[in-house]
Amino acid sequence: MDFPVAKGQFDEAGGVRPTEYDESGIPRGGPANYPGMHIGQVGDADSYEGNFDAATGEPLAHMRQRPDGLLGPALMFVDTDLATATWRGSVLLLAPRSYPPPTVVLNDGSTASTPFTSVLLDVYKQTAFYRIDISVRLQVSAEKRVEYRVNNSGPTYAFFVPGQTTPWRFAFWSCNGWSLSVSDKEKAALGGDNVVWDDLLSKHERVPFHVQVCGGDQLYSDKIWQSPVWKPWLKIKDKYVRRDSPFTHEMAMVADDFYFTHYAKCFFVGRFGDSMTTLPISTIIDDHDVWDGIGSYPDYLQFSQVFVQLKEYAFKYWRLYQAHTNQQLARQHGYFGKNGYSWLKQFGPYTAALGPDTRYERCLNRIIEPQTYDMIFERLSRLPASVRHVVVFLGVPIVYPRLTYIEKALSGIKSIGLTKLSFIAKQRAIVNIWGEPELSDDMNDHWTSEVHLDERKEFVLRLQEVARRQNIRVTFVGGDVHCCGAGRFASSNPALPPERDFRFMPQIVSSAIMNIPPPNLVIRAVHTSAKTYDLDKHTDESMYKLFEKDVNGKSPPNNNTKLLARRNFSSYVEDLESGGLIVNIHVQNENNHGTKPYPVNVPALKAGNVV
Repeated sequence: MDFPVAKGQFDEAGGVRPTEYDESGIPRGGPANYPGMHIGQVGDADSYEGNFDAATGEPLAHMRQRPDGLLGPALMFVDTDLATATWRGSVLLLAPRSYPPPTVVLNDGSTASTPFTSVLLDVYKQTAFYRIDISVRLQVSAEKRVEYRVNNSGPTYAFFVPGQTTPWRFAFWSCNGWSLSVSDKEKAALGGDNVVWDDLLSKHERVPFHVQVCGGDQLYSDKIWQSPVWKPWLKIKDKYVRRDSPFTHEMAMVADDFYFTHYAKCFFVGRFGDSMTTLPISTIIDDHDVWDGIGSYPDYLQFSQVFVQLKEYAFKYWRLYQAHTNQQLARQHGYFGKNGYSWLKQFGPYTAALGPDTRYERCLNRIIEPQTYDMIFERLSRLPASVRHVVVFLGVPIVYPRLTYIEKALSGIKSIGLTKLSFIAKQRAIVNIWGEPELSDDMNDHWTSEVHLDERKEFVLRLQEVARRQNIRVTFVGGDVHCCGAGRFASSNPALPPERDFRFMPQIVSSAIMNIPPPNLVIRAVHTSAKTYDLDKHTDESMYKLFEKDVNGKSPPNNNTKLLARRNFSSYVEDLESGGLIVNIHVQNENNHGTKPYPVNVPALKAGNVV
């Protein structure tokens, strides 16, 4: 036992035990409740009691979405069973723990299904998490509208599944929230929360998407660090004493309550919540789902008892809300990794979607553990022969301008006593609450950071072998950076067309659906490093000049044609005639109404590609 835990929470045989609660939902052995709080009392807006009835678990009026006191439904796409032509999904529902387990009934236009029953995933205080697995048989050559009801009562919802031989359509977005530093005035200037969401859902209503891939930062959890419970720990000056300081019962209570409540508020109120009733999700995780920069801090922080245990609470609720699973069932539900939660799914017979977990296993010098990479490539080697595309969804783009000169500048920040770095981010402190350079985690997050370049190169070269041997086009899609653009890896031979080049791997950058774009000065600084780089002697990488015109028809600011600082999402449609993917980045218009599409060509890889 090499780190301290609370009494009664560890034994040599079983390891760390999950928190146990008494009948009132309070951790056993912990404090009675927050200072000044009592069971049944209405709490602050960020607490369980501020959003749920503490005695019954029913959502309060501002949270209530259904007349029966349930929260949800939230649809998730699980996989396609090609052998049986069956679409598989799941429905997440939150219910007061005294309620009977909910059921779901489907109607695909022929006959209503027998009720699909639920599995209890977890309980927090008076609220229970239920997963309901559902399935739909796919028609041969026609899409299908599927209606469903919860407990065969209340509202009727609907989603769409493709046919066995019709094209899949999916959307991608990232960064569904606001950084803590964004003012109400700045939010209003962008049109508020929903400009891009409204456009996505309008397009879905006209020509339905089958999946929405949520590309990280589905919510912003940085507010966890505003709790006063962390102040004594943060005041510890010696970094190694801080590393070894215990994660207390009070900290556990704050973490449990914050992540449960923050997720409930972000996932079941607003456009994202609306979308999940009709457009199934598949999610990957990025740092703000946990907290800013997780995994990209020095070891004394990353492996401190507070970081290690707090991360477990964040992932507990990522599993429940975003993956419809828990720690015990995650592998059974298709998630894999040495320790993390990666996934591989069939978007029909022609497209496979890979969602590596780039956060759980991350540390300063590595993004994904070698054993997890081996699991990824073993699964890719077994893809059906029908697969033409593998789309790799990464929280942070893998093709992106190098930020090496900024990394070097940050290395001397503390020694020269700077407190602001105005050319990077207005009014952003250089030293964060942990005493580290504020922007160092942002730099270390990038695949193009110097510390990750070797891992990045090996990952790409192994994907090249998948493309070459299995005749599959690999495409990367990523978010995180609050701007949009596109680039590619490709063979260094300029005469080789993409259709014949297994090294040709496009990168779509699509971020953010809600958060504020960076200032043009930041885009200009990044743009100066958007050059052509060599991955190895056979492969180079570069960004496209995608934005010769801004959404207003004018030249983009400072003629920054490779990255555009506007909110956006992206869409993907299989072109069954050519075998390619039809990709568009939908960029918010200047008048804050609707979007303008920017197309990106993703051709199929033709047989007989060049070695």
